[in-house]
Amino acid sequence: MIERVGDRTDTRDVRVIFGEDSLQVVSRKNGSVIRTFKYADIRRAEYSYSKAPRWKTGLGLGIAGVALPPLWLIALPLGFSKHRRHWFTVVTDSDFAVLKLSKSERKLFIPAFETRSGIAVTAVGESK
Repeated sequence: MIERVGDRTDTRDVRVIFGEDSLQVVSRKNGSVIRTFKYADIRRAEYSYSKAPRWKTGLGLGIAGVALPPLWLIALPLGFSKHRRHWFTVVTDSDFAVLKLSKSERKLFIPAFETRSGIAVTAVGESK
């Protein structure tokens, strides 16, 4: 996970917990809840298979006018490579998160998200 505060970014290893009414992003180091997204507040969820996550290519435009809190999170590695990765984006009216998934995680994560949240994940760009 990358937490961005101003121009600085910090990385953290996280896991996602699907609760009854919310999705939680939790620190693997100490188990603290970093972010909670209530399913009822989620406006959209997207999956992409690309070199960079959607926040670099237009997610910011999609939430223009939304007042983001001073701390927002992006769960992904600091270094981008030439290789395509699996990205999952969840957006509420006031916040968003981008998660980097492995191929095997993607196959489990997206169906679990759709089942728990009742929200269909939209595939954008290329898919694999």
